[in-house]
Amino acid sequence: MNQEEFADVSGKMINTISNIERGLSDPKVTTLLSLAEALNVPVDSLFNDDEQPQIEELPENVQAIVKLIKNQDTRTLKTIQKQIEALLELMKA
Repeated sequence: MNQEEFADVSGKMINTISNIERGLSDPKVTTLLSLAEALNVPVDSLFNDDEQPQIEELPENVQAIVKLIKNQDTRTLKTIQKQIEALLELMKA
């Protein structure tokens, strides 16, 4: 289902769904409950991503990066993400 359909089913605004999906906002508990109900899954399944590799499965250099940034606040993480994205764009050129 697309974002518009999911917004209708969950009773949330499409902007809310989009912002959560893109990591631009953190949902309230009530929103999480609505999303889980719309997906017909337990709330805790929204926090489990079985497709994501465990840190031990990542290359050593990626593990080192994860360990460096693991306990940073959201603002710092967003800054780091933007810097990495900019660096990767520069490397493409």
